[in-house]
Amino acid sequence: MSNQQTDDRDGGSRPGRLNPPRIRLAAFDLDGTLLGPDIILGDRLIRAVRRLSDQGVTVLIVTGRMHRTAERYALELGLEGLPLVTYNGALVRRAGGDDVWWHQPIAAPLAVEVLEFLVERGFEPLVFHGDGVCARGPGDHVDPYFRVSGIAPEYVGDLVRYVKGLAGTPTVEPLKLLQVEAVESMPALRDQAVARFGARLTVTTSFPYFLEFMSGEVSKGKALARVCERLGVRAAEVAAFGDGLNDLDMIQWAGLGVAMEHGPQELLAAAAQVAEGPPGEGVARFIERNLLK
Repeated sequence: MSNQQTDDRDGGSRPGRLNPPRIRLAAFDLDGTLLGPDIILGDRLIRAVRRLSDQGVTVLIVTGRMHRTAERYALELGLEGLPLVTYNGALVRRAGGDDVWWHQPIAAPLAVEVLEFLVERGFEPLVFHGDGVCARGPGDHVDPYFRVSGIAPEYVGDLVRYVKGLAGTPTVEPLKLLQVEAVESMPALRDQAVARFGARLTVTTSFPYFLEFMSGEVSKGKALARVCERLGVRAAEVAAFGDGLNDLDMIQWAGLGVAMEHGPQELLAAAAQVAEGPPGEGVARFIERNLLK
């Protein structure tokens, strides 16, 4: 990871200007990368992303969010008609349209096994299918997700019984399962989940308190690679930005992987560059100084 820095007239320090191969596509995580706690796209960021688009760079959002909670940000950035990668790569669908490029849910029997694993330990998971989210009932386990997404789950009672009832209908198998857990307890839960399901599912964290399960065919990096292959863009021509462990393989795959400075050490170590500053603002500065002509 480069540590080269120069003075910044806005204050602080920043990486020196890069000379990467021509960037033809830029992929951005949302929460913690483009969005801060206020979950609003800043004006400076919007201008920087639109200038990037104007100079011929394809801009994509690659997020763990549901499609419907990510789409409004894509449209605000002027990305209508472009592929929007959601559910950590389980769904790729055009922003503002119905054209689905990729849809890979978790097989219902395996989803049931994960739910039983969590429920037996006293947890209250969330189940994502279609473009909605279900929970057993209201409670503290729902509130952190609601604060981030603004989406209230549908309360369906016994989740294991609910998913078993859907097992014969593959179109509604879960795209993602999510467990909210305290940050200090998350490493132990994640280790147990990876040991149990890591060979069959993708198990990762987005926010430090969100443990997420997807099909083993799914990750942000895999989805980005599929999209780029379809668009005729090489990895060396891609810049990817993220702040969480669910961004790790995307950062590693891209020719220019950029981690937010508040990201976990594993992500920072894998990145080619670090975007300094808060979400949104730090990305805007990086684009202005390194990617715009």
